[in-house]
Amino acid sequence: MPTPRWLPALVAAAVAVFVYFAVAGEAQAVPSFARKYQTSCQTCHTVFPVLNPFGEAFRRNGYRFPSQNGSVDSDAEKAPSIALGQEEYKKTFPDSVWPDKIAEAIPLSVMFNGSVPINMPDSEAKQAAGNTFTWSGIEAEMHVFAAGAFNDSLTYFTQLTLADSGSLDLETAYLLWNDIVGPRHMINLWVGRLFAPQLTSFGLHSSYLSDTVMPAVSVAGLYNPSASFVLGQGHTDGVELNGIAGHRFGYALGWVASSNASGLSAPNAEDAYVHVGVKSGGVALDGEGKYGPNVPDPRKPWAEKSITLDLFAYHGINALDNGTGTVTGGTPTPVLQNDRFNAAGGVVHAQLDSLVFMAGAQVERHDRPYPGTPATPNPNGNAIPGAPSFANASALLQYDELDYVVWPWFVPGVRVEYTKTLDAPTNGSLLRIIPGVAMLARPNIRVVVTGDIESASGLPPLGAWAPAGGIVAPSAPDQSKFQAETVNVTANVAF
Repeated sequence: MPTPRWLPALVAAAVAVFVYFAVAGEAQAVPSFARKYQTSCQTCHTVFPVLNPFGEAFRRNGYRFPSQNGSVDSDAEKAPSIALGQEEYKKTFPDSVWPDKIAEAIPLSVMFNGSVPINMPDSEAKQAAGNTFTWSGIEAEMHVFAAGAFNDSLTYFTQLTLADSGSLDLETAYLLWNDIVGPRHMINLWVGRLFAPQLTSFGLHSSYLSDTVMPAVSVAGLYNPSASFVLGQGHTDGVELNGIAGHRFGYALGWVASSNASGLSAPNAEDAYVHVGVKSGGVALDGEGKYGPNVPDPRKPWAEKSITLDLFAYHGINALDNGTGTVTGGTPTPVLQNDRFNAAGGVVHAQLDSLVFMAGAQVERHDRPYPGTPATPNPNGNAIPGAPSFANASALLQYDELDYVVWPWFVPGVRVEYTKTLDAPTNGSLLRIIPGVAMLARPNIRVVVTGDIESASGLPPLGAWAPAGGIVAPSAPDQSKFQAETVNVTANVAF
């Protein structure tokens, strides 16, 4: 009886997953791919880490080249490799080990990140920092990437980060099993420490001016100082089933780890999400099939005429400290309060040649984010327990970005982020305007200069906009304040 064609892939995936987790326990452009395919970074990127239409298709395909005339990923590979067995072994499997190959060179890349803020005169940023300028943070992180393929359907991506504080973190490490069954790209399974929950059709770092395309706002953090969860950010343990149908329709279903405050155990994994997206015009989501009404100009690989619509829903749980614990050794004991939440949103991404526009909005509702009344001592020295709060709270997040690719190495733009607290005693709002320019000094050296102009009306319950990335703070909840805060200079070097 002949061996089913899917059996070797199933066995390889099972072994790879086992080995992966046995050893594993913000990502950027990865030169490992440039070495693998012997191609320029500009094949997939404009000003990295932002991906051009081909690069986005490469990412959605599980870090594999889009097919041309029935080709597979290894057909595009140009770096030398070492065969692990003979092709004839496939005919004698399972009596022989299924053959494979590995790259001749170790598939590693390194990146250094750093940034320097310049606090504006008379700003609250300067008042909080106590200075206008320092060199602190110019070498904030070093990332080591390993990325490649076991074969034409199994790929991997890992990221190890060393921060200037001395901390070492395995930020990303996951296995991508692509084309499991059915048509190409229809059913893929990605498992491990995911790069990010795919809530849109575009990568986590699709903004020229911000580290992440979705705003780095902790809604629960606006109501509870122990909360840190941010919707749509990266480095989440779990599993995602995704795919592309008809070249133009994409989906993702994910089940990932839930979050917890410091000092509390992680709850059972309850976070789950669903995303659907459709693209009209330009390069297809998978980079294959027919183009839209305009074939890409090879002289401008970033340019196309297209519009992409994405919708998503997310359910999760935060294990928060409700703030009612007694003080032991000068520190309050954390007391668990489970805060279940739901979020829904959408994003429109439109492009007219070199002009790129994005607009997104999402609403996030939390069941029990508020801390309660803290415990207090009585005259006998015994603590009087605090009272938890079971009130719910919501927030609206809206964000827009307009960029123009003047040259492939020079992209000016402006980004706007709006955060509004809802269902609170005082409904506050924060508007951040972020003008800037992203530049390439060399293909692997990026410099981004941005400003931060803020306008706040009122304050969130915690009395500060820090969980929304803001610095400006009106002197009273019923007042407003407008201020230019900082100029930020960020640099990345990859090799």
